[in-house]
This record gives sequence, C-alpha cells and structure tokens, in this order.
Amino acid sequence: MELSARKKLILKTVISDYIRTAEPVGSKALASRPELRFSSATIRNEMSELEEMGFLEKPHTSAGRIPSPAGYRLYVDELMRTPDLSAADIDRINSVTKLKVKELDRMVSEAGKLISNLTDYTTLAVTPYMQRVTIRKFQIICVSSLDFVIVVVTDSGVVKNKMLRTATPVSAEEAELLTYVLNQTLTDIPIDAITPERFDIVRRAAGVTALLSLVGQFLDEFVEEMSHQKVFLQGASKLLAYPEYHDVHKAQELLDFISDENNVPALRTFTRDIDGVRITIGPENGSGPLQNASMVYATYNIGSIGRGLIGIVGPTRMDYARLSARLALFSKGLNRLIAETFFEDDDK
Repeated sequence: MELSARKKLILKTVISDYIRTAEPVGSKALASRPELRFSSATIRNEMSELEEMGFLEKPHTSAGRIPSPAGYRLYVDELMRTPDLSAADIDRINSVTKLKVKELDRMVSEAGKLISNLTDYTTLAVTPYMQRVTIRKFQIICVSSLDFVIVVVTDSGVVKNKMLRTATPVSAEEAELLTYVLNQTLTDIPIDAITPERFDIVRRAAGVTALLSLVGQFLDEFVEEMSHQKVFLQGASKLLAYPEYHDVHKAQELLDFISDENNVPALRTFTRDIDGVRITIGPENGSGPLQNASMVYATYNIGSIGRGLIGIVGPTRMDYARLSARLALFSKGLNRLIAETFFEDDDK
C-alpha cells in the first residue's frame, strides 16, 4: 500500500523525534510541531494506521509510539535526506585519512578508531579475505649459524617476521641460496597457491638444510593466519552510552558477537547503496544479537585482493542521515589513501 504524503511526513517526524530523545512519541507532542499542521486527532489516527501497517510500534509501558525496523527501512530508502557536512566536519574527516601507514592491519585498526571518535559510536573494521594476497619479497637474515630471522612482505603491505633457531648449523651461503629460491618460486602468486607440491620445488632447488623445515612451518602458519578475516572493534564502551544498552549484559552480548570473525556481517545486497554506504536495520542483520541493532557501513577495496568493511554498530535509533554522510566521506578518503599507499609504487 502506497503511503500518503501526510503519513510519510508524520512517520519522518516520529523517527526524527525518537532519534533525538529515545522516548516514545505521542500525537499531542507531534501536533505542536510547526511542520505538522494537522489536529491531534488526525495525527493520532494516522499513527494508528502506520502501526497497523507495521511502520510504528507501541511499547506496552507508553501511550506513545516508536519506529519499527520496517519504519526505519522506509525512512532510509525514501524519506531520509543526507545533510550537507559542515566545513569543520569535512576538514576533520579529510585530515584523518591522510595518515600514511604501510601495514594494512594497522591502517584498518586506526581507521576504525578514527570513525569511532568522529561519530561517538562503536565501530567494526574488518580486513578482507586475504587468499589473493601475494608475497612480494622474502628475506632471511643470518644472526648466527643457528639463529635466523625470516621476513615476508606482501603486496597489501603486510610485513611478517619470525626468529628461527635451527638444531644444526646452517651457513650464510645456504641461507642466501634459500632466500633466492623462495623469491624465485613463491613470490607473485596468491598465497593459497603455495601448496606442498610447490614447496617441494623449493626443497629440490635449495637443498635440504635444517632451516628449510622451519621456513615451511612458518609459511604454513602465515597462510593460515592470512586466510582469516581480522576484526577490529573500537569504542566498545560507547555502546553503553545509549539507553538501549544500559543493560551491560545485553551490550556485552552484542560486542562479543560482532568481535567474533565467524559472525562478520554479510554484505547485504538487498539494501540500497547511498553514496557508497549501506544500512542494515534490526532483523535484516539475521539472527543473534545484531537483530536488535543496526549497522551503517562502507567497504574499502584492496585491488584484486578483495573488499573489507568498516562500519558503525548501535541501536536502531540512529541518526542515519548524519552517520551515512560522515561515513561516505571517510570511506572515499580511506579508499584513496589505500590506493596511494599500496599501489602508487607499482608504476615506478
């Protein structure tokens, strides 16, 4: 059923008031609003019909009404107007996306922290699945005949190193040969292509040394680690500032749920993209604690490696317009920074 212009205006005003006050909204309060030139009785009847249609809900303890997830969805898709950001907001967001960090994990974590500070919400920053990451360079540093440091640098800027101690001495020449073979054999291919069969090529070319098995173990650990998405939760305590999460148990349940990489929210394709930002409301997030919360999120791209996610988590009573505007601008800056940081050297 198509909503009349009057119903849409009343619904929009109810949502705006509830976002601001966190209190159920009554018809008498709405009748005093200058933009609603209708009688209290007319507004009350329209609110009753909006409730019957599923766009409003009536808490048992109040005569007023609050928006339902369906009401928020209609608001986000049709009624919301993205506000213009102030010059101060734009300057602040642009300034924090000029940070130069070569390591992707740290950049994603810092981005989540900055968004949390900008919005006063808990943020979730998730790295991409990294199976398509390739290793750019291996280096084995000889500390002594028994002690070596292996360093791996990926095309996404991840740097991993580990101290290896062999059971028997290994010469510097043997370590140099192994480094050369690793760089010739295992670089510039996706890490999920580093199979036991391919490592056998390294074994045959470099010869069997006490160092080889330790390097193999390191690579197994590295591939396993990179095959999991990392979740960075920032501003967790900010969730407690909202009345909906004054119950510490409820807040902790949500935080525990979203910090588990196995519960990383899917990128919901049914939601409308608003300037690069998507919004999922309540039950749209599936089952679990997220079904009573909302997410405002954007993605960032690491070339052919894939997409990660950065977003805001909180009660369904969010100022979606303001938050989506800020996140859209921040996301554009983050994508630009990633391109400059990780790919600008490719053409040199």
